[in-house]
Amino acid sequence: MFKMMRWHRLAVALAYCQTTTEKSENKIESPVVVELKQVPEQMTHKYLLQQTCALSVNSSCQMITLALVLLSDASQKYKNELMKVIDILASDEYPENELDNVLMESRYHIKDAKTFYLDAISTVDTALQLGQSTGQMSYTLAANTVHNTVSERLYSAEKEFQSCIEDIRKIEDQFTKLLANTVNKSKS
Repeated sequence: MFKMMRWHRLAVALAYCQTTTEKSENKIESPVVVELKQVPEQMTHKYLLQQTCALSVNSSCQMITLALVLLSDASQKYKNELMKVIDILASDEYPENELDNVLMESRYHIKDAKTFYLDAISTVDTALQLGQSTGQMSYTLAANTVHNTVSERLYSAEKEFQSCIEDIRKIEDQFTKLLANTVNKSKS
């Protein structure tokens, strides 16, 4: 039968590392003992959960950062595609029949860029939800330092997220108005 051990006694387990000498690969030197810095009696459930929470906050902050970089790239690509068409519509350099062909070609690029942009928005939204979840967990566990860290990161990320969406919305409005003016001109 297995004898049950308390969990903190397991945390004190010693690690034995085998090392070999230059003369013989089969000869094992004395084991290297690695001791934990935390006293086993101080490894409470709360302490271990707070340490896990710190790791979780770190990974969620990294995910938020990477998602925002993705959103920045996607919004820039979408902006560029919209601005190309806005420049074409504003320049009046193409005759009406050529303009239709150019606009048809650009629709694919705009659709592709917008899909990439919408996927990036979804990714940022999911990363922010993960950050909010880890923030709630850190608050519940009274892990104040990591709670403050994730709260600050969430605040700045949400501001950046909203700013990016507003910039795109303004360009889309400009594009829609210019496209409507072009259609009205062609009907006249």
